[in-house]
Amino acid sequence: MVDSLIGALLCAVAAAGVSALAAGHTWQASIPLVFVVMLLVVSAVFGTHAGILGTLLSAIIFAEFLFHPVGSFRVTNEGARSNLAWMLLLGISFSFLFAPPTGGLRRH
Repeated sequence: MVDSLIGALLCAVAAAGVSALAAGHTWQASIPLVFVVMLLVVSAVFGTHAGILGTLLSAIIFAEFLFHPVGSFRVTNEGARSNLAWMLLLGISFSFLFAPPTGGLRRH
């Protein structure tokens, strides 16, 4: 359980950092698709639950702080909304398909 929380927290912090860096740039709508790599790494290291929780937290952070209107779950840009949906689909699917059921840090 600790591995899952650590992995999810890493995803949330990374999503917040990427949101701060990408805000206002023309390429900000593609950030969720690029972030799938981070989600795959976190799920491979910390396990399936960390990948799923990290994906959900990252999607919430991107919707709240990266896409307009800022401070709302509603995303008005259709391309950004589509990329966010693809991130959710790929992040959760990859967590089930490629990650170990438990975190790799505490496996013996």
